[in-house]
Amino acid sequence: MAAFAPLASGDPEQVGRYRLAGRLGQGGMGRVYLARSPSGRMVAVKVVRAVLADDPGFRRRFVREVAAARRVTGFFTAAVVDAAPEGRPAWLATEYVPGLSLADALAEHGAWPERSVRQLGAALAEALEAIHRAGVVHRDLKPSNVLLAADGPRVIDFGISVAAEDTLLTETGVVIGTPGFIPPEQLRGEKTGPAADVFALGAVLAYTAAGTGPFGSGAGHAVNYRVMHEEPELGGLPSGLAEVTARCLAKNPDNRPAIPELLKELAQVPGNRPDGQFTEVDWLPGPVADAIVRIQAAPLPDAAAPAQEERATPEPAPAATPPAAEPSDESAVAPPAPSGRNRLTRRRVLVGLAVTAALAIVTTTALLNGFGPGEDEKPRSAPKVKQLWSRPLDGGLTLGAVADGAVYLSSDAGGTLRALDARDGSRLWQRQAEGNDTNVTSASGGTLYYISDRSLYAADADSGETRWKAKSILTVPATLDDAAYSVILSYLMAQDLGTGKILWTYDLGEGAREGEFAVAGSRAYAHGDQELYAVNTGTGKKQWTFEADSALITTPAVAGSTVYCGGRDGTLYAVDARTGKEVWRRGFDGKLWNPRIASGADTPVVADGIVYFEDGDRLRAVSLVN
Repeated sequence: MAAFAPLASGDPEQVGRYRLAGRLGQGGMGRVYLARSPSGRMVAVKVVRAVLADDPGFRRRFVREVAAARRVTGFFTAAVVDAAPEGRPAWLATEYVPGLSLADALAEHGAWPERSVRQLGAALAEALEAIHRAGVVHRDLKPSNVLLAADGPRVIDFGISVAAEDTLLTETGVVIGTPGFIPPEQLRGEKTGPAADVFALGAVLAYTAAGTGPFGSGAGHAVNYRVMHEEPELGGLPSGLAEVTARCLAKNPDNRPAIPELLKELAQVPGNRPDGQFTEVDWLPGPVADAIVRIQAAPLPDAAAPAQEERATPEPAPAATPPAAEPSDESAVAPPAPSGRNRLTRRRVLVGLAVTAALAIVTTTALLNGFGPGEDEKPRSAPKVKQLWSRPLDGGLTLGAVADGAVYLSSDAGGTLRALDARDGSRLWQRQAEGNDTNVTSASGGTLYYISDRSLYAADADSGETRWKAKSILTVPATLDDAAYSVILSYLMAQDLGTGKILWTYDLGEGAREGEFAVAGSRAYAHGDQELYAVNTGTGKKQWTFEADSALITTPAVAGSTVYCGGRDGTLYAVDARTGKEVWRRGFDGKLWNPRIASGADTPVVADGIVYFEDGDRLRAVSLVN
């Protein structure tokens, strides 16, 4: 599943009144489980290690710190909802936050842009303000103690780690913590207060903006020495962010800014919406947002059943990406480890946030392997899969369209257009597009269409030279014949390419998402909440409606006479494109919903029996042979 692992042999089935359902992780204090309350609410239950729980001093401190932590209330803290500090085992339950830790997000996707860093910093400052107001000092703020959710980050383990730290300090006589986030006064063994958390916040901001700590890396004692005696390295940060971060990292705690001052300064985010920073997931960098939405959409496990068999490891799910055959040339090699480049494209904001990436892999796998015939349908044999080539996606390029033997890529970083030969991936041409925020939408009849700076461009498909330009209200349209189609707000609409006139609109109702539609033949396909619609592209009249069992959350994909669309409950639906009747459905779990595997994948493009899709930082072409 997305953010948790199955229970293992030896794990308890219940802690207090909470039935355990999976493992979330473990740390210095103990193991963390996903569990259900008696009413069915999901919580995170931390079970304290026996070596700590058996220490009388730890228990006294744990009781004190839990009591203090339960007084903390704030938008950006994971609240302690229950605890048994004197139980055997000792445990506490906190709000469950479905998302990634900041540490995992940075490791998988790299540094963040300034706007996202500032929004993160403002939220963390507000969390620290709530923690300090309750009389608690965190003393262990670091990326692994920050959970990222769609509606903002959550600070966890506030104050709780102090009890364990004091116990371990007594045992070992050394400073416990993460080098680079421990303030100088704590390294000197002096009493720490709220200013220590400000130092740690500065280190978190620098790490998030640069991808590396402000005092470097290496052996812990070397990093701690630099914290004590050297200035932080902030050269890679934007000037305004570097200035506020430097003040947080002052050696003297008296010279660090107070939390209210810091909150006010970080909250000044350019281009911030009047309705708030955390009403949508797009406060996050695109790849991180994609991963978090996939986690939120994944179905939660049931609580453990008493029988041991119920906790057996499930059979492995089908591979998330097709197996690669021998490459056809020296450059078609296995992809390198993710480089962490940050690609926040308009396509990812409008389309990827609805779990397109996760279900795109599911859809691709279904197309490749013939998954899912119903009981009354003859099973389909799996085609042979062969990787033809792969190429790195440099310069922020993303897959746009495939037509007439060419693959077209575009980049919102400077407006680059590139065409590759569909046979071997070699470059045909590259040119600078008109405008900056560029996304290829389609190609047909020797013409390449792309959106840039709110205008629709038609370019020569053989050279990229602009033929004409028209203003367009459609943000991510598809073009067919003389019209462009898109979903704006709750409406599927068509726009005349020559005049810009709106030809027709169709109200999709609640659940419609911008950019989530497909056009094939004489029909456009889009979904509302649980309904998938087919609309005639010439008249705008509905042709059929298909109703799913749960909310539909992916962009429809069309292959032949079948439309594919994925539901929030993890079901992939195959629907007859002509009649709207269900052909088959299949539920997926396991590896296909794991964000570590699905990360970076985008909607596949199928042309002439070849599937083209993004896989991390590479573009792959895979052939299907029946």
